[in-house]
Amino acid sequence: MYCDADPVSRSNPTDCTAIGLARARAELRCRTPDQLSSAALREAWRRLHETWLAAKAAEIGIATASGFAIVATGSLARYEMLPYSDLDLLLLHDDMPAETVEKVAELLWYPLWDVNARLDHSVRTVAEALKVADADIFVDLGLLDARHIVGDERLSVRLLDGVRNQWRHGIRSRYDELVESTQSRWRRCGDIADRVEPDVKSGHGGLRDVQLLDALSAADLADSFTARGPGHGRGSVRGARRTLLDVRTEIHRTSGRENDVLRAQDADEISIALRFGGSFDLIRRVSDAANTISDRVDAALRAAADALRRCGMSAMRV
Repeated sequence: MYCDADPVSRSNPTDCTAIGLARARAELRCRTPDQLSSAALREAWRRLHETWLAAKAAEIGIATASGFAIVATGSLARYEMLPYSDLDLLLLHDDMPAETVEKVAELLWYPLWDVNARLDHSVRTVAEALKVADADIFVDLGLLDARHIVGDERLSVRLLDGVRNQWRHGIRSRYDELVESTQSRWRRCGDIADRVEPDVKSGHGGLRDVQLLDALSAADLADSFTARGPGHGRGSVRGARRTLLDVRTEIHRTSGRENDVLRAQDADEISIALRFGGSFDLIRRVSDAANTISDRVDAALRAAADALRRCGMSAMRV
């Protein structure tokens, strides 16, 4: 397939048709590492979808003070969206009439279905979203990363403030469930540093553990700089996250599908794409990054448990 130099900047920013989005997605997916680095591919993929969403929102009337807002969760919200990632979107509305909500939702979702986007979508008021998050810890964790994209920003601010407040005040009763779900994931996916073919997203020391550090930080149980603050070296969590994210990007590009496992057969190709010194260097860097993250998350979980225990004892004394 012929690839233009930059499908995002080349395309018409007001083209919110399914055909325009499909063409740009296809063009980006054929980019080689020499044309777009891992980080550049993620940025182009993010800009493509946010630009399209903004144009579509303008077309269907989602604007400031419209009573509607589009909020991203998941990889798009975290600036981690890859060519085969899910597109996680929440359409917020301010108790609008049911017929209006249904019409706006159809106009937004159908073009995304038409291009076969892996769309994970929901339509809720702020109160409904907070209620669902309060009942489901995984929804709550997902909304901690949420980010306003376009529309009535007041709705997004109310949601994001509400989610963080709810998370901070409810963490004591939800901590055991958080730890149990984390340990279950680790048992299922194993330690990245010990696996021949590691899952760089869900394994112990992977990208989900960086999200866990962010969640503990949001509950005031971990340092705010732990996951994404200052520090770019390999020994920092931020540097480790970047390493695993680059590797995951190339896993998607190499396999041509949604995949988080670094297969031995792909190691040479991925190491070349990332300009590492061969497959052994790739494996060493992945292992080092995972150890950095797992050491930090293990320590953070112990510190959080101690802090919650002290808080509980203080409350009993009061």
